[in-house]
Amino acid sequence: MVHNAKLLITKESFEITVLDNGLRVITCEMPEVQSASINLIVGVGSRHETDQYAGVSHFLEHIFFKGTNKRPTPKLISGAIEGVGGVINAETEQELTNYWCKVPANYVYDAIDLLLDMIRNSLINENEIDKERAVILDELAMTHDLPEYQVDTLIDGMLWPGHPLSRDIGGTKETVFNINREILKEHIEKYYSPLNTVISVAGNINHQQIVSQIELLTSNWVGDSPPDYLSYSNHQDAPKSKIKFRSTEQAYLSIAFPAISIFHDDRDALGLLNVAIGEGMSSRLFIELRENQGLAYDIHSSLVYFKDCGAFTVKAGVEPKRIYDATQLIMEQLEDIKNAIEFEEFSKAKQMAAGRLILLMEDSRAVSNWFGIQEILLNEIIDPATAIFKLNSLDPDDVNRVSKTVLEFVNLNIAVVGPCRGSKRLGQLITEWI
Repeated sequence: MVHNAKLLITKESFEITVLDNGLRVITCEMPEVQSASINLIVGVGSRHETDQYAGVSHFLEHIFFKGTNKRPTPKLISGAIEGVGGVINAETEQELTNYWCKVPANYVYDAIDLLLDMIRNSLINENEIDKERAVILDELAMTHDLPEYQVDTLIDGMLWPGHPLSRDIGGTKETVFNINREILKEHIEKYYSPLNTVISVAGNINHQQIVSQIELLTSNWVGDSPPDYLSYSNHQDAPKSKIKFRSTEQAYLSIAFPAISIFHDDRDALGLLNVAIGEGMSSRLFIELRENQGLAYDIHSSLVYFKDCGAFTVKAGVEPKRIYDATQLIMEQLEDIKNAIEFEEFSKAKQMAAGRLILLMEDSRAVSNWFGIQEILLNEIIDPATAIFKLNSLDPDDVNRVSKTVLEFVNLNIAVVGPCRGSKRLGQLITEWI
């Protein structure tokens, strides 16, 4: 059992208020800190886009930093936060766009005003659109030059073929050129409504004061529910492999399986499997491939959850001539843990997951992000104390059950980017495991 450390964040620590226009406001009061963090999260990302305008969510995220009527230049936006020692940024993902900032607590109301001003009163200036288009194209070119990014692109295409989830979040050169002012404004009209937005605030703040300010700033903000996204269901019935030749010093390997959705009851059990297999320097894969065999400098596993699907992935950087040895050894470790997780490593995984969560909750930004993302994706909030209680309720049989479901080798996908041409050999290796 994971011993219940005294957690600052429990179900009594946060409050949620739904305003008359449907906007959800969440706060978590942390009187012991001197900061305040705000996440303004909109339920739209790359999977909501058409093929023609792929990347519009990411493009719009950039444009919102370029100026409003009240703050007409980018410097006035970033400077308002950075000038008081704060940090402001945003990220676009597949199912959400997250605008956030962290400031000294006495500037929280200024920061909220700024974030709402950005998304509601953007100038969307034609000149700024053209300048930012060039910046985004440079960003795409930069990431496409990275082999570790290219292997992600390959594996996404194998996991979700023909679906928006397989696309680059930033779009392509062609689709970015398709995006203009009219398309950006149409995207705002469709998705940037209070019904599709969550504002989460954590730190040395007061719930009612935060709600009162947001209510005042958004009293005239109305909008409809957003359109549905294109759903995905897995139909893979045979393993797949792809090799992309690149003249690099290292080969980049990705091994991925379709997994469960964010709503699945076995999500926590799969999380523990992921910790045991490939999180940290004491995980199975790190110990075996790096410490015992010297096959890889970096080796780790990860999970991604979406509303209707997910993926479990192992990634490694390997000397090219040893790519097949590394793949074989990873498969052996996956097969071994699929047969049964050892009780000692199961207990260690629970302790590690709980401990990381406790440490994470010391930071107001992490707390604000935790509550906001759960609300926008799940429409419910599981506080950290409850999350640890749920971890304590799991036993090895739960992990064994989900591992047999997810680590089904008929659903195996392997992608390699590097100076390798042995696709036939990789195919033969896969065949041995099904």
